Amino acid sequence: MRRLLILTSLGLLSALAAFPADEGRFETFLGYNFVRFNPNSGFIPSFNANGGGGQFVVNVNKWLGGVFDAGAVNTGTLNHLSFDTTVVNFVAGPRVTFHNHSRFQPFAQVMFGGAYATTSTEISLNAVNPGIIPPVFVANPDNPLSARLRASNTGFAMMAGGGLDIKLSKHIAFRPLGADYYLTRVPSALTGNTSNRNNFRYSAGFNFMFGAL
Repeated sequence: MRRLLILTSLGLLSALAAFPADEGRFETFLGYNFVRFNPNSGFIPSFNANGGGGQFVVNVNKWLGGVFDAGAVNTGTLNHLSFDTTVVNFVAGPRVTFHNHSRFQPFAQVMFGGAYATTSTEISLNAVNPGIIPPVFVANPDNPLSARLRASNTGFAMMAGGGLDIKLSKHIAFRPLGADYYLTRVPSALTGNTSNRNNFRYSAGFNFMFGAL
């Protein structure tokens, strides 16, 4: 009985590790993104942002493919102040996938493109020096008037990293880990200065494969 249980367990483990060699020509990934931004600014400290994104991959052969990545992350505060900030990325580049005839498929990639950042905050006009605003625009204290200030910029972005896909079936894989060094060169909304900002991105989600090589 014990020998039968051992043989059965080994058979199940072998079935889990083994997977057909055919691979999909196209892949579509949808998932969650977490980014740690490092603005390199004395006024704005490092901050976290959450969101989502997607990827589309065209595999040239079993190892090499091209990937397009687009996503957006958001945070509601900067330096404990109410600043609604969203950063959108749109990058593309080559990907190498290490197929090893199992469910576990690590990959490495490098992508280049751009990033769009927008920041806004709401202010109360009643709090502004009345000498700056004509009296006709000063709101009744019992009926406050507010406005939203917004700034946005677009700049260069690069990502380099990789991840791991675990195949659940021929057409679906779970990605528990995607990690990328995320470089941005977007002009500051406050100073207009442009410098390298060394950020980190983590992603997780599901990858869908279709077509055949």
